[in-house]
Amino acid sequence: MKTISELMPLATLGDLKTFCVDYAKKNAKFKKELTEFLNEIVLDDEGSAYSFIERLEDAFAEEENIGGRWDSYYVTDWNHVVSEADMVLEDARKLLSVGNATAALQIAIRMFELTNGEDLSYVDYEDCYLSDTLDGYARLLVDSIGCDSVPQEDKDDVVGSLRKMVKSDIHSFDYCDMNKLLMEATAAALSDEAALKMLDGMIADTSTSGHNRSKYVIRKVELLEKMGCDQKAKDTIRQHIRLHDVRKFEVERCMQRKDFDTALALVMEGRKIAEEEDLRGIAFDWKKQELEVYRQNGDLEQRTRLCKELFIKEGGTMEYYHELKSIVPHDEWKAFLREMLSQTHMRTYFSSSIENDIYIEEQDWESLFSQLMTEEHHTLDMYDKYAYRLKDTHSPALVKEYIKMLKDYAARNMGAKHYDRIKESMKSLQRLKGGRQAAHDLAEFFRATYRRRPSFMAEISNF
Repeated sequence: MKTISELMPLATLGDLKTFCVDYAKKNAKFKKELTEFLNEIVLDDEGSAYSFIERLEDAFAEEENIGGRWDSYYVTDWNHVVSEADMVLEDARKLLSVGNATAALQIAIRMFELTNGEDLSYVDYEDCYLSDTLDGYARLLVDSIGCDSVPQEDKDDVVGSLRKMVKSDIHSFDYCDMNKLLMEATAAALSDEAALKMLDGMIADTSTSGHNRSKYVIRKVELLEKMGCDQKAKDTIRQHIRLHDVRKFEVERCMQRKDFDTALALVMEGRKIAEEEDLRGIAFDWKKQELEVYRQNGDLEQRTRLCKELFIKEGGTMEYYHELKSIVPHDEWKAFLREMLSQTHMRTYFSSSIENDIYIEEQDWESLFSQLMTEEHHTLDMYDKYAYRLKDTHSPALVKEYIKMLKDYAARNMGAKHYDRIKESMKSLQRLKGGRQAAHDLAEFFRATYRRRPSFMAEISNF
C-alpha cells in the first residue's frame, strides 16, 4: 500500500473536499476542528484576501506577443486576466456570503488598481470581456463597502483610491463607469454628511470636466432630497443649471411631474445658450428634447411642425416619417409628404436611399421608378436593392437598364471580386419579369466576349 505522501500529490482538490465533508459527517471531533480551521483562514480579515489578490497579480503579469514576424512586442494577456479574474470574483462572492466583507472589498479594489495601472488600448473588444468582469467587481465593491463589518478606515481608503482613479486614464475607456462606481461606493460607505462634503470638493475642483461635474451635481441633488433638504437641492440645481446634463436632468424631472411649461422653458433656454456658444450638436439635441415635450403634452401642432423640421434637417429619417404619418390627417398626408420631400435634401447611401424606402411604404411605384432612372440612383447597388419591387409595373425598362449597366461594368472591371459582383447582380436581374431569360442571354454574351477569363466564366456558369 502506498503512503499518504506518495498519494497526496495525485489527489485533486475535489477529492480532498469530498473526503473532508464525508469524514466530518462521521467524526464529530474532526468536524469541530475543521470548522474552527476554516473559520480562521476564511474569516481572518488580515490574510484571507491575500491568496486571491496574489492570483490576480499573477494574471496581470502574464504577457502575450503581439509583434510581427521580425519583432517581439509583449503586452498583458487580457484573455488570461479576464479568465482568472472571473474565477477570483466567484470566490470573493463566496467570501462575502459567509461574512468576510473586508476581504471581498480588498479583492475588488485591487482588481481596479491593477486595471488602472495598465494600458487598456491593447484590449480586444471582440475577444475579451473585460467590461463584464469589471462590472462584476464593481457590484462586489459596492456590496462589500456597505457592510457594517468593514472598518470605516478601510471604507475611506477605498473611496480615496476610487477618487484618484477617476482622474486617471481608466475613466476614458468604455470598460467601466468609474464615476458611477465612485458615487455608488461613496453612498454606501460614508454618512450622508461626509458624502456631501466629498461631492462639494469634487464639484469645486477646477480639474473636473463639465460632464463629470454634472454627475456630481446630480448626485448631490439626489442626496439632499433624500436628507429632506429640498430647498438646498433646488438651489444646487439653480446654481449649476447651465451644465447641459444638469439641465437635462431637471427637464426630465419636470416631465415626470407633468410640469410641461417649466420643462419647455428650460429646453428653450438650453437651446439658446447652445446656439450662442455655437454648440450645434447640443442645440440639435435640445430640439429633440423639445419634440419630446410636445409628444407628452399633446401639442399636435407644435409636434408636427418640429417633427417636419427635424426630418428636413436630418436629410430624411424613417423615424420622423413614421411619426408624421401617424399624426398628420390622412386626407392631408399625400400633399404634406410631397411638400416635405421637396424641401429636403434626401440622404442617399452607397446602396440605399431613405426616399426610396418611403416610396416603397407609400407604394408610390412611379416615383420609385423615376428615382432609379436618375443618375444618382442609376447604379447596380441601387438596382439590386430596389428594382425587384417594380417587377409588376416596370420590368421591361429595368431589365434593359440592368443589361446596359452589367455590360458596362464587365467592360471596365476585371478580377474575382468584380466577377462575383456581376454574378450577384445577375441573380437580382432574374427577380424581374423576363429577367431569367435576360440573365441567360447576357451570360451567353459574356461567354462569347470574355471566354479567355476563366474565373469570370466559372462565376456565370449557372446562368
